Amino acid sequence: MLKILAGAVAVQIGISSYGSAALAQPTLVSPNGVRTLSPPGAIQSTGTWNLGTRAGDYVYVAGMRGIDPATDKLVDGEEARIRQAFLNMQTIAKSEGASLRDATRLVVYTTDMYRYRPIVNKVQEELWGAGPYPPRTIIEVDRLNQDDIVEVEGTFYAPPVAVGTAAAPSPEAENVSPNGVKTLTPEGAIRPTGTWNLATRAGDHVYVAGMRGIDPATDKLVDGEEARIRQAFLNMQTIAKSEGASLRDATRLVVYTTDMYRYRPIVNKVQEELWGAGPYPPRTIVEVDRLNQDDIVEVEGTFYAPEGADGKAKSDSAANVSPNGVKTLTPAGAIRPTGTWNLATRAGDFIYVAGMRGIDPATDKLVDGEEARIRQAFLNMQTIAKSEGASLRDATRIIVYTTDMYRYRPIVNKVQEELWGAGPYPPRTIVEVDRLNQDDIVEVEGTFYAPQKASKLHFQSR
Repeated sequence: MLKILAGAVAVQIGISSYGSAALAQPTLVSPNGVRTLSPPGAIQSTGTWNLGTRAGDYVYVAGMRGIDPATDKLVDGEEARIRQAFLNMQTIAKSEGASLRDATRLVVYTTDMYRYRPIVNKVQEELWGAGPYPPRTIIEVDRLNQDDIVEVEGTFYAPPVAVGTAAAPSPEAENVSPNGVKTLTPEGAIRPTGTWNLATRAGDHVYVAGMRGIDPATDKLVDGEEARIRQAFLNMQTIAKSEGASLRDATRLVVYTTDMYRYRPIVNKVQEELWGAGPYPPRTIVEVDRLNQDDIVEVEGTFYAPEGADGKAKSDSAANVSPNGVKTLTPAGAIRPTGTWNLATRAGDFIYVAGMRGIDPATDKLVDGEEARIRQAFLNMQTIAKSEGASLRDATRIIVYTTDMYRYRPIVNKVQEELWGAGPYPPRTIVEVDRLNQDDIVEVEGTFYAPQKASKLHFQSR
């Protein structure tokens, strides 16, 4: 009964808080209040994914490509298509009261770094004007759906009270967006070059752009593989620390490398050095075709730093809780992490799950059979989310990494249909990369929304 009442309240809140836009078409709300977005004028989702979600103050947009909403076909011309990808993202964000300036992070996937990165920069200059620009990670992958050229995934900040009423920031707050996203340029950090910035603070969360091993004193890449990888993490640490977060307050990390077997052991060694005995954050590590400047490793991170946080350990902190309250999750029945990563974290109302693969929790070995293995990857993610009161319907975003888009994407779709039923499905970005750990076939990373009060209600009503 409590679940039914909570669902009814969530739907009513969706109608009353968001006004006429919510009444324009059916509102789809998950058990914990994740609202699926399908605004007028946007492209149509096809398959087991949706365009975007709102979860609390945040809007998550699926990987957008240059599809014309009027025809549902890819736009002709490279620059026009890349511009359309950003415009499609803008349409979804705008429907929830967010401007491009309210982007907290972007990830740009391209199939040719040196051909398309300059066009991405040009389009961002056009759309963002003089900036400030959001934190951005740009990587070259093997393949995008439909053999496309660029796909862009983004997160936006849009507190409901600001929807439709956000005022432009005052001149003395040029680094603050209409909805309150603060652009970070801390002392001692590297300097961004191009249409990106180092990081943003949006509410209690700090989003750091992909960091590489650049020496802040010289603006040049550090010599030596281990030293360069260490510097990438130190650059991330400098930014997090400026907002009162320690490395222990990382909620998720994504490590992009150009050689899994050469650089993953070095990443592990550096993390052991910097995190000590841990606990370590959830981590997804994938091998991609190319990074900017033909670099070797890039690390992107999200941190939890409630306003007023000082990053100092609390005397009552448990061993699995960071100084700022990030809880490391190791639920019963889940797989066991091996190395310098953990399964997931809870930070406030959000749950961040590391890249899950099709490992059998009973044997710690990969499941046999492609479909069975892919299903197990999703089930492993589900186990973790469920332990904190979230269902698959409460996913705000998922990223699927695969080593063969055309072989495994149909199986991913089939498994999602089975697990999500008729949907709605979460925003999804699916990309083909060079390699996953253990030469695996599919890895899926996700973020879930489970307000702490709501999750307590769920447990009490079981």
